[in-house]
Parts: sequence; C-alpha cells; structure tokens
Amino acid sequence: MKILFVILAISSICITGCQDKPKIGALVAIQTTSLPAGHPPIADGQQMPKGDPHAGMKAVEVPASVPTQKATVVQTIDAGIYTYIEAKGEDGKTVWMALPKTSVTKDTKIEYPANVPPIKNFTSKTLKRSFESIYFVHGIKIVK
Repeated sequence: MKILFVILAISSICITGCQDKPKIGALVAIQTTSLPAGHPPIADGQQMPKGDPHAGMKAVEVPASVPTQKATVVQTIDAGIYTYIEAKGEDGKTVWMALPKTSVTKDTKIEYPANVPPIKNFTSKTLKRSFESIYFVHGIKIVK
C-alpha cells in the first residue's frame, strides 16, 4: 500500500511539473508591467547606447576608509578622457594605473586603492601600447 502511495505522489508531481511553460514573450510582458515608473519599455532587439560609457566620469579622491598603497609619479600620459600614470611604489616596483582624466605631475606622492586587482596584458588602442599589468582606478589621493 505504501508503494502505491509513493508511486501516486511521484506521478502527480511529474504531471504537475510537465505542464506547458509560459513563452518568452509572456515573460517579457510580465517584466515590462513591473518596471519602475518612468522606466523606458524593454523592446526586442534593443541595443546598448553607443559611445564611451565612461564619458563624463571624473576622478575622485580615494576615501580615507579605503586601504591604499603609496607611490611616486614617474610619468603621466593623457589619452582622451583617461590619464595613465606610471608610479614607483614604496617597494621600488613600477606600477601603471589608468583613471578618469586628472591633473598630477612627475614626482608627486600619491596613494591609490590597494584592493583593485590588476588587469594583465592590457592593450590601449588610444595609446597603441600594451601594458603587462595595469590598475584601473576611480581616483587617487595626492599626499601633501
């Protein structure tokens, strides 16, 4: 008797789970109705906006609560809306970082975020140059 009950229970679960699923279009319609007020509708084939998604970004000073590493600026290269900084760390190693355009000069002492992983083998199309390792940061702190 128990075996019959288990078989019936499994059968009813299988039958319930195998019913028709809603079509993708129906899911889009459901999602569209729950968008926040003023949100543009989601259309089939909608594409990402063209242009640089970082346009208009400004470098920010690293907040005091963020762990940093200290370095001295060796050189800077402005390229479009970015500034590339080559700096020598306290350990003597050279690091490259890229951030939204900022004004910093050679021999300036800076701090940059320590918790940012480097990007390996990055090629800048603007500079037509490759970097073995580079950090992409939102900003730096100038040490006075």
